[in-house]
Amino acid sequence: MSEAVTEANGKRLRILVGTVEVGATIPDFADGFRQLGHQVTTAMRRSYRTFSDVRCDVDVSPARLAPAWPKAIAGSTNWAVRLPRGAVNRMSIMAGLARLILRHDLFLFQWGGESLTMGNVEYPLLRKLGKRIVTTFMGSDVRHMAVYRQQYDQRVSSEGFEKELLKRTGGDPNVQMRNLRMAEEYADVLLSQPNQSGFAVRPYRHLFLPMRIVDFKCEIPGRQVPVVVHAPSATSTKGTAAILIALEELRAAGVQFELRVLRGTPNQQVLQMLSSADVAIDQLYFPLHGKFTLEAMASGCAVATCNRQDYEPYPSARPIWHIDAGNVREQLGRLLTDRQLRLSLAQQGREYVTRNHDHVKVARQILGYLNGDAGDHLHYPSFYARCYRAPASEPVPPYLQKMTASLMRRWGLPHDVDPDALVERGLISAVDAQSLREVLRWPASVTRRAPDGAVVAEELLTV
Repeated sequence: MSEAVTEANGKRLRILVGTVEVGATIPDFADGFRQLGHQVTTAMRRSYRTFSDVRCDVDVSPARLAPAWPKAIAGSTNWAVRLPRGAVNRMSIMAGLARLILRHDLFLFQWGGESLTMGNVEYPLLRKLGKRIVTTFMGSDVRHMAVYRQQYDQRVSSEGFEKELLKRTGGDPNVQMRNLRMAEEYADVLLSQPNQSGFAVRPYRHLFLPMRIVDFKCEIPGRQVPVVVHAPSATSTKGTAAILIALEELRAAGVQFELRVLRGTPNQQVLQMLSSADVAIDQLYFPLHGKFTLEAMASGCAVATCNRQDYEPYPSARPIWHIDAGNVREQLGRLLTDRQLRLSLAQQGREYVTRNHDHVKVARQILGYLNGDAGDHLHYPSFYARCYRAPASEPVPPYLQKMTASLMRRWGLPHDVDPDALVERGLISAVDAQSLREVLRWPASVTRRAPDGAVVAEELLTV
């Protein structure tokens, strides 16, 4: 099989990568595809402030696609001006997006619910035109406290964390569910991770965030007194208060270290700091690492972060020092006083990132999935079908019940789920339950081949 997906006429793919920048990954996805010989356009609707320096080829925000009106027209509130101005704006935006759609074959959209449009309005059109779609989920786009609280225990939660997550995701969990369902319905490939897939019903591929490893200067200082970096994007979700209290208690007990806390710092400055640090502390609550952990590992740091292999078993044997709200002082104390432990974690960390997150390897995997490769990283989400109960104040609306049932008919159900139980919990209608009696059933476990070549059996239906 060819290394790259191609069009029927043999030409290389024209790929659009966008449109919400989280973790400076849009350029890395794009360069991975370019290294494989494809033509790539990067597009952005918006970005998080810590990644505001990331530049893309095309700005697809409505403000940029709309005409540049003279100040008198742009600021007018007169209906005789506003109505035609709005109509022209809409036509201009549609024309700009149409040109992008026609010029590309494959679309990789980062962030559920937002692509070239808010709400993925163009997804059905892309499907009708024969375009291919890859959707990557990044966290709060599809994660909501309503499901996260049910899925995980108190060791990966706290009152401050829950408040922050609710603030990020909004009050209605059906917003995140719709974001997910649209991609589950129309995307060719889904990339995600279990901790943000509580609403999921369709099997998905494991999301390996792409990284240009060669851009990271890996130095392992090996100091006796370690330099420690903590760079929270949001202090409540990262558990910063608990981390700082634990560190102060350790300092008072005589443990020596140099601490650098970076809040709201541009990503490039954070990377510079990591390149000369010994230890990076990420967060306490999400059970799998994010981009900061990978950046620290690539830079030669020993990393301490929440690392729940019981909830997130893949990839196995991650070289991360586990911390959570119940053990943060004890675990940090061990890491900060054991130089050999730090050196070992730092060395293994760089190898781990290179093995799993090299951006060209990630791009090649995605194209392989589009070509029909089975791959090693397929997750079967079971929590929603087996356990989720919608809040009484926010029931699942009928249109989402229908979308859910349609996806279950297409992709199947966990082997032990009774459709009547889905009706009882308000997830589907009684009429749709009848159509789910004979659907494909997933097995209780599946055999996979690990990156090191070992054959492993993985439980599919863990909660």
